[in-house]
Amino acid sequence: MRVFRTSISALGLALVVTGVMLTSGCEFAKKVVAKDKLNQGAIVYNQGKTKAAKEYFKSATDLIPTNSIAWLYYGSALYKDFENAEGDSRKQLGEEVLGVFKKALDLAPPNDCKIRDSAIGYIANIYSELKDVSGNREWLLKRAEGECATKDIKASTFYSVGVKYWNCSYDQTTRYEDKALIAVDPFHYRNMDYPAALPDKDKSLKCVDEAMKYLEKSTAEDPEYVEAYFYKALVYREKQKLTKEAPKRKEYADMAEKITKQAVEMQKKKEALKKAEEEAKAKQG
Repeated sequence: MRVFRTSISALGLALVVTGVMLTSGCEFAKKVVAKDKLNQGAIVYNQGKTKAAKEYFKSATDLIPTNSIAWLYYGSALYKDFENAEGDSRKQLGEEVLGVFKKALDLAPPNDCKIRDSAIGYIANIYSELKDVSGNREWLLKRAEGECATKDIKASTFYSVGVKYWNCSYDQTTRYEDKALIAVDPFHYRNMDYPAALPDKDKSLKCVDEAMKYLEKSTAEDPEYVEAYFYKALVYREKQKLTKEAPKRKEYADMAEKITKQAVEMQKKKEALKKAEEEAKAKQG
């Protein structure tokens, strides 16, 4: 009996080991095939054959549903369809592509910054193309405030958010410009102080404050970010448009002029440095 039980135990162990080997072999085969699908998809994708690439990438996600790279590639191919879509189908496809990139993001390891940053970048861009301002802003800030964000990413992302807030104010103040005064003073006071216009003025003032906050964050990350300084000047111009009192308008105008001059000087220095580097490389070549 003891021998028999030992044999049964040995057989059980053999079955378990064999099962593991079979399962491991199956999973290994799936990974090999999925990798091949990704490689083939990448080749045809770079050849402009989006439809074929999409099929390869989708096959890879079916084989290994937890492969974040496969989902990212599949999303990239679907994104091409989204760009070319129109009407209701565009919105529907946009939602589908968002789901794919969010899947890639959820599956990506916390330290895989390439996949995470790429997925978030796509998501933010899709929201922008769908005219979803709040969604776009939310994902831009996730990109800037995430663990993978470099100083360059933070500076450029905060700048983008600041510009969008500036644009929010500019859209409002442009609606209330006086055509007769524009030629004389492009930054003339916009009369938005009557009841029907007050909600628009309130919106503009809030957007101006947010614009400056994010532009300040941008230059804090990169003190040489010239474009951010130019937009800081434009924010002061928005303040000028929204202000009726002459002394305050002059203060904002002076600040705009001062920052613009600072930005111009920074730009000149950058261009001079770039030219010097190019000349040095030419001599070495």
